[in-house]
Amino acid sequence: MREEVLDASEAELLLQASDPNTPPEQLERIAGHITLTLHADYARPTSGQQFLQSIGRQGPLATFFETHLMTPLVAALVANPNTPQPVLLRFAAIFPDAFLNNPALLLLLLENPDLFRHMDTKRLLSFLRHAAIPADLLRSLALYAPPPVQSALQYHIGLHGPADADDSLPAPLLNLPLPDADQTQRLVEHIWLNTIPDWLLERLYASDLPHIQAALANAAAASQGERLAAVDYTVNHQRFSPTEISAASRDVRAHAAESADPAILRVLSIDDDPSIRARVAANPNTPAELLPQLELDDVQAVRIALAHNPHVSAELLAHMARDYSWSAMPMRQAIASHPNVSAATLELLAIDDAIQVRNTVARNPHTPKAALQNLLERALTTALYDNDVFFHVVAMANPYTQPERLNSGIRSPYWEGRYMLARNPAATAAALHALAEDGNCYVRAAALRTLQARST
Repeated sequence: MREEVLDASEAELLLQASDPNTPPEQLERIAGHITLTLHADYARPTSGQQFLQSIGRQGPLATFFETHLMTPLVAALVANPNTPQPVLLRFAAIFPDAFLNNPALLLLLLENPDLFRHMDTKRLLSFLRHAAIPADLLRSLALYAPPPVQSALQYHIGLHGPADADDSLPAPLLNLPLPDADQTQRLVEHIWLNTIPDWLLERLYASDLPHIQAALANAAAASQGERLAAVDYTVNHQRFSPTEISAASRDVRAHAAESADPAILRVLSIDDDPSIRARVAANPNTPAELLPQLELDDVQAVRIALAHNPHVSAELLAHMARDYSWSAMPMRQAIASHPNVSAATLELLAIDDAIQVRNTVARNPHTPKAALQNLLERALTTALYDNDVFFHVVAMANPYTQPERLNSGIRSPYWEGRYMLARNPAATAAALHALAEDGNCYVRAAALRTLQARST
């Protein structure tokens, strides 16, 4: 689809989009205009901490949660029989009634019985939120839909009928896929922040997948406390000559770098070998005046070693924590567990891009409440907009997910997430009333039960 900003007012475009005689090419150009100008971030500055942290879109599902496309212009485009098929399929889930009532739909289905095969899977899942899809259309969809859609079709009100009145979790939800091995750090994060519902935690503990058990063990081990490597540093008491040490072999210099002799450590702090300087940086006996010098080292391994030195000051740690490069991630992780790290630095590291750093901040018993709140909000917001159904469900079930984000979850393409929102005590009445009309039988039943419970 060609995307360009058209030189016309919205009123003029609306007239064109509503006119069944408008050529398909122009309707496609209007769709491209919509994509550009109605985007949530259009004409908004794309820099600045507040935008990037709070306003910027947070993940793959964010587009389904947004309402910027719910306009009369898009509705008119979906209802127009001349609108090209790709455009119709792109916007069908936003205005399903207009799509189903489009006079051209029957002809499109006759020409392409597998019409919805050309629709993006998540858009199709979002389309299935609509309860009024005809049963024969649902049945034809079931003939060729991909597995995630097949699962959603089984529980559509038009095929399944109403769900049982009982409040127990649906069997399909109890078989929710667990995270893959590459999500281990995120799983540790959520275990630590206590965001995972009990029934999902039981599934994790019952799993025999090695990466799941590793995540649980990681969280358990960390909860017993962590120690800096330098705490267990063994001092080398062998005597070395400050005037001869520079000419000694690498092995000798390496041993000398673990001594407690300030003169030896001064000489070796400027050694040509970065591995020697790293040993000096980590040595708790290194004179305090050498530490800022070592922080300026151009080899990252030296600075990482310095972050493990228990005598680095809070001020120097704060300066080091502002190195946001990926290669400095182990250094920031060490700073997050350092005994001298300040509350302000922990708050800074709580919004670090590296999950390993954030997980270390979460485990630090001195992390301020404000930083923990930042960690919680970030973890839940990221999970809310995640393609991984497991993490999405975790966020939709959690009452601490930011309310304005949580309640926009009525538009989630995953019925499992909408079901958990319907049971969430933080769901608004408006969200529950919307979910009570959902196309999924389990979501409808859960929303109706919650509404009934609140009215008594």
